[in-house]
Amino acid sequence: MAGETSLSSLQAGYIELAAIVRALHGDWTAPAPGYEGWTCRDLLAHLSSSAASLPAVVSSATEPRDPNAPPFDADRWNASQVRRRADKQAQELVDEYDMGTTRLVMVLSDATLETPVTIGPYAGESIGQTMARMLEHQRHHVSDLEQALTS
Repeated sequence: MAGETSLSSLQAGYIELAAIVRALHGDWTAPAPGYEGWTCRDLLAHLSSSAASLPAVVSSATEPRDPNAPPFDADRWNASQVRRRADKQAQELVDEYDMGTTRLVMVLSDATLETPVTIGPYAGESIGQTMARMLEHQRHHVSDLEQALTS
């Protein structure tokens, strides 16, 4: 799981996942087992929105944390992001995932992994810990998506 990890291993992990996502194919309208009411396309939209947001999470480490910010509501955020992508085709979501990963790898190159992030569900944790957690989170979703698309 999360722990201290190296910059190169984080970057390699995200690059590897992007390659897997680019290779996915199948029935995007199929249910995503374990994701109540979501299709495979919805799960891809969730992955895409997460990838698109991660560069901002890393960059937040250069900003002061707002002590009055409400706690992050992951369910609300995820639902809103999937809704925002409701009209996108699967390939557009794959492209967004790929672009987010490319930006993340670039932003990580300039980051100090011990610096805490100030936004998102792991606000207060280090960039390294946060990105390691998110990498595992995305690996889990990508694995579920691979299984659902090949069923």
